[in-house]
Amino acid sequence: MKKVIYYFTGTGNSMRAAKVIAARLGDTDLISMRCNPKDVSAIDADIVGFVFPVYHWTMPAPAVSFVENLDMNPKAYVFVIAMPSFICGIACEKTAEILAKKGISISYGNMVRSVANYVIVYPPFPFPKLRVLRTEKKLKRIAEDIKNGKNRPYPVAGRFIKHRRDRVMAPYLDLQKYADIPFTISEACISCGLCSKVCPCANIELKSGKPFFLHHCAQCMACVTSCPNRAIEYDITANDRKLLNTCSKRTPLVKIMGLPKRRKMYRNPYIKVQELTKERIKID
Repeated sequence: MKKVIYYFTGTGNSMRAAKVIAARLGDTDLISMRCNPKDVSAIDADIVGFVFPVYHWTMPAPAVSFVENLDMNPKAYVFVIAMPSFICGIACEKTAEILAKKGISISYGNMVRSVANYVIVYPPFPFPKLRVLRTEKKLKRIAEDIKNGKNRPYPVAGRFIKHRRDRVMAPYLDLQKYADIPFTISEACISCGLCSKVCPCANIELKSGKPFFLHHCAQCMACVTSCPNRAIEYDITANDRKLLNTCSKRTPLVKIMGLPKRRKMYRNPYIKVQELTKERIKID
């Protein structure tokens, strides 16, 4: 029986979830959604899982593209685990919509709240040690469910959340193409290239030894939190403010985006930074 879990991760929460589930299943391939989906087909897999964080109350755009282009076994047992900080929104519904076009239904769906790590706006919260402990307990229960082939309806957003998402999140989605412009690189950069290696969107190249952003950033914070010297900073200058249209009352968070030098960083405590650079892992 072939088992594969595809995950999208920035600071390790989804990778950790995938590893916990894979350890319970045994003999499972973990594959980053950074890969080309055509190179990592699930056409012959009997169990297929998708694990990802929730951005803008839905699936991250790179995860959407990955699943859309992935070849799958229509008879597989499919599970989806969404990992929001608070609001799951339409994340699982979006996955179901994509899979339905392939003639595939979700056998098991669940959500696990994890630490919010959008450090260019706020420090990690809620208190990471407590949240991680609760997350670990729930992941073990979910892993047991999946091991036993349990069926479970995926989480569905209520009318209020769906209505608010369009009004609250749509303006920020419009700004995504500009989101990485305020990143700056300080003299502390040692040209190690780690930021490029951990980026799940292939959004960073090295030019003359320094990171260069390609403007398809998902704002996962992998580069910021993985930099060994905290050389990646975020500074919205006067020109960037105009570009990002921060005068809009519909995007108030943009006005407070920044990265204070004392801002605490977060990476899942069970995941080492070098693991984030890997595209495939085998769990026996």
